[in-house]
Amino acid sequence: MTRLLTLALLLTATAQAQTGFGPLDPTPPTTPIQQILANMAQQESAFAAARDHYTFRQDVTFETLDPSTNQPDGAYHQISDITFDDAGRRQEHVLFAPANTLQRVTLTEADLDDVAHRLPFILTTPELPNYTLTYLGRQRVDQLDTYVFDCKPRELLKDHRSSEVDAHRYFQGKVWLSQQDDQIVLINGQAVPQDTRPGHENLSPPFTTYYQQIDGKFWFPIYTRADGTLHFPAHADTLSQTVHVRTTVRYTDYKRFHATVTFHDGAEVPTTPHPPQK
Repeated sequence: MTRLLTLALLLTATAQAQTGFGPLDPTPPTTPIQQILANMAQQESAFAAARDHYTFRQDVTFETLDPSTNQPDGAYHQISDITFDDAGRRQEHVLFAPANTLQRVTLTEADLDDVAHRLPFILTTPELPNYTLTYLGRQRVDQLDTYVFDCKPRELLKDHRSSEVDAHRYFQGKVWLSQQDDQIVLINGQAVPQDTRPGHENLSPPFTTYYQQIDGKFWFPIYTRADGTLHFPAHADTLSQTVHVRTTVRYTDYKRFHATVTFHDGAEVPTTPHPPQK
């Protein structure tokens, strides 16, 4: 969002006290940490490939809240089905999109790109060298035993196609891995870097994303939430202001996409894909 300045990560102080979060045990794991991370990257790579064969519904809401009532005074809301066309290419069908009533903040392409790529964070083998992961300990989250890592990009790479302040965006925050299968089950952090130039702010709030095991194998993102009070400094003809922002993204109705292939005179010919199984 343009002109958003985040205060702090939502989870650092509050989540530890929430029901379902046990104490953090800093005892080193019996498995070498580098082996855990290698297993994670391998599992996440397999998950990334599998997720490209699933359809799902995506429900995105950005809201600003009135400080006196704590009720929304502006909102962007869109519900879409992420599906495939007859050639197997991923596409988005918008099902519900009322008028955008946001007035105090403006959504950007970077915000929508974060919804597609940063909020449902997947750390694959090719991407692992871009990050530094520091082991923090073991923690019980609901019924899961997890490893907790601090995750930050090794380097914020400039995008040669853009201005000098633009860069590739990364995830920075905490990552929880299931001890059973070394897959990401929870993250808390934000997309970085963020543009802090006065009058050109293009920042995003911190977020927490929860994952759920689908079809008994991979952990899929199912829910993202960000909620914080944001402060905008004064500049030029604009007064300073404080805006309470809330973001929710729900990923539901995951279904495996099935395509069939037939052979004609020795050549492989794709046929019309089957719709997802109900």
